[in-house]
Amino acid sequence: MKDGRFSYPRLLKEVEAELRIGSTLRSKLTEDLASIKNRIIRWLDRYFPEFTQVFPAFGKMALANLEMTPLPQDIDRKSAEELVFLYRKVKGKRAPQLPKAKLLIEAAKLNWTDRRDTDGPT
Repeated sequence: MKDGRFSYPRLLKEVEAELRIGSTLRSKLTEDLASIKNRIIRWLDRYFPEFTQVFPAFGKMALANLEMTPLPQDIDRKSAEELVFLYRKVKGKRAPQLPKAKLLIEAAKLNWTDRRDTDGPT
């Protein structure tokens, strides 16, 4: 009861109930996807900021890269051909791009050299 007015709750049946459940599930999945993307971006900003220069969006190649070689030091001593071979092992990625792999190696070298320089003498 609100403001002295009374209304009966509307009980949804069959298709209407399924639509409401589907809509709620879709909203939850959208929130979860945004949360996961934000976590990935936060992690990349911290450990591999140059990654977003090579892959501005999270496509198949970017996700294959994050699955197989997530850190710059994983890429450090590999050739572009080795990276492409690794990325072919990822499900759903048949033809990884060699030019992207070369750009990624350059970005990893920049990142890795910067980190070595800032760590101080070892």
